[in-house]
Parts: sequence; structure tokens; C-alpha cells
Amino acid sequence: MLANPSKQWATSAPRRTTTATQHLPSSPTIILSLPSTEYLKKEEIDVELLPPEDAKVIIMDRTAEQLQKISEREKDPNASLRVAVESGGCHGYQYKMELAKTTISECQFSHPTIKPANIVVDAVSLTLLNGATIDFATELIGSSFRISDNPHSNGKTKWAITTIAQSKFQ
Repeated sequence: MLANPSKQWATSAPRRTTTATQHLPSSPTIILSLPSTEYLKKEEIDVELLPPEDAKVIIMDRTAEQLQKISEREKDPNASLRVAVESGGCHGYQYKMELAKTTISECQFSHPTIKPANIVVDAVSLTLLNGATIDFATELIGSSFRISDNPHSNGKTKWAITTIAQSKFQ
């Protein structure tokens, strides 16, 4: 045991705490659409499409509320947050997020009660995002959408986050 307790805490692994459970949706996220197998073959997208009952992205309430505000401000009920996973060089993978409209090549998810609140993910990225939680955080330095929990991130792979410019949220 170390003589100075503060040094003991400084050298131990950080404890992971979250208040995310306070903002979880009361019912599961709704899948609005998945790309067809025919479309994926036609476009030569080499991915095994998840069955609808296995495809899952959790949209937090505060995320849905922010998407609803953006949709109202843009006067576009089809406004969506596109989330993708890209190769990130020395970081392994990185998340890319942008405001977009849904296309037939993407998986579209919606919050169960707060509408409109849509998330779109391409079929390839869904294999790395399936089961992930999409959150919206407000901090002193700004606000952003983020992936707060991803079961495919194992701690060995580094994930960098690319977020949308803060001005989109004002």
C-alpha cells in the first residue's frame, strides 16, 4: 500500500460511472428501414445484413430531444443524424457524424416516443455500431452527439470521435 492515498488513486484504473440510465428510452428504438439484400448486391457492398430483430442502436432521450429541435429548426421532418465508422489510421477507427437525409442504402432508426428523432447508419458501419448507445452531451466546452457505449469497442482498439460543429446545435 502506498503511503500517500492520493497517489494510490492516481495510479489505479479510472472508475467508469455514468448517468445514462436516467435518460434511456422507456421502450426499444424502432427500426424504420434496412437496405435490401438486392440493393447491397447491386452496389457490390460486401456485408452480411443483420436481421431486423438483431439490429439495435440505442437513442438516448436527450439525443432524441436535440434531433427533434434540429428537425424543427430546419423545418425538415426527415432530418437525421448519420453515424458512420471509418478507418482512422493510427487510431484504428473513428466515428463520423453529420446531419443528413435518409437514403435507401442505410439503416434508419427512430426514438420510440420523441419524434422526429432519426439516426441513419450504413450497413457496413452497423456491424461495428450494433448495440451502441448514441448520446448528446453538453459540457462547458460545447455540445456534441457521441457514442457513449459500444459493445464492439474492446479497449484495445482506439476509437476517435469526429463530431458535428457546435453551431449546428444553437
